[in-house]
Formats: sequence, C-alpha cells, structure tokens
Amino acid sequence: MANAFIEIRAVSHLAELALADRETDTALRHLEHMRMIANVCHNLPGDFLPKRRRDRERKAIESLRFHLRELDPDDRAAQWVAGHLKSQGFDYVPVLRDRTKWKHVR
Repeated sequence: MANAFIEIRAVSHLAELALADRETDTALRHLEHMRMIANVCHNLPGDFLPKRRRDRERKAIESLRFHLRELDPDDRAAQWVAGHLKSQGFDYVPVLRDRTKWKHVR
C-alpha cells in the first residue's frame, strides 16, 4: 500500500507537468494509471483494521487475490499487482494454481 501511495503521488506530479505542457492525452493516461492503482488498493485500508494479524493478512490477501484470479493476466491492474508482489519477494503463484490463464506466470 505504501508503494501505491508513492506511485500515485509521483504520477500525479507527471500529470501536472503534462497539463502544464498542454499534453492532455499524456495527463489523462497518468490520471487513468492513478485511478487503476486506487481501484486495486481501495479495500486494503479496511483490511488492516482487524486487531489479529492473521485476520488482517487473510483480508488483504483476499483483496489482492481478486486482482490476480478474476482479471485477465493481460489486465493492467493484474500486472501491476503481480509486479509489485514479485518485486517484494512474495510468491503469489500458488494462489493461482486453479487458473489456467495464469499458469505461465512463474
């Protein structure tokens, strides 16, 4: 979630620069990227409310699992989630064993 906040802030700066340069299409692409990140992460703050660590982890995993299981592997949100999990060293592939369209992700 922290990485998402940082990325949204950085991309908002790029959108602001694009608008200043009258590059409307570029600014809109940046805004859509920020919206995608916000959509992926919108349930996470509530997922971290339970006091028990196991409950927090379970809820957060279920929120992110949706983006990996229910979305097409070529979907930008799914790619964003998978990329960030991989960069943090999380092995998310076991979660997806029942999804053939994701089997190539190893």
